[in-house]
Amino acid sequence: MSTSDGAADGVGPVLQATPFAHAVVSVIEEENERVLIHDEDAYLRVLVPRVCRLSRAGLEAAMGAAVRFPGELELVLSSFTGVMELSEDGAVWRLAGEPSVSPAAAPTGHSASRAGEPALAGDR
Repeated sequence: MSTSDGAADGVGPVLQATPFAHAVVSVIEEENERVLIHDEDAYLRVLVPRVCRLSRAGLEAAMGAAVRFPGELELVLSSFTGVMELSEDGAVWRLAGEPSVSPAAAPTGHSASRAGEPALAGDR
């Protein structure tokens, strides 16, 4: 990746493109800022600068059903960038030098863009 696409310090999952994975991506977009998604048809690559959070509570709300953590995420997780921490509360991907954080400590508000789409003014 080049630094021009904002992904030089990006971390996050690479997911098989399933309905569950699309729900995961939706929650990541809600719970993080400056989310970049590369939709490669068969898989979705998600990149967030430095720390990417996914809460189990957010995913359960999006799915309308209970989600088992760890367990269900790993079924669609092909790969990831960064250091992954998984608990019953959710998942966090972070740069190796970043301190551990809780998946529930997600920042409020977000801006997301799909690869190839123009970035929002706040992303520049």
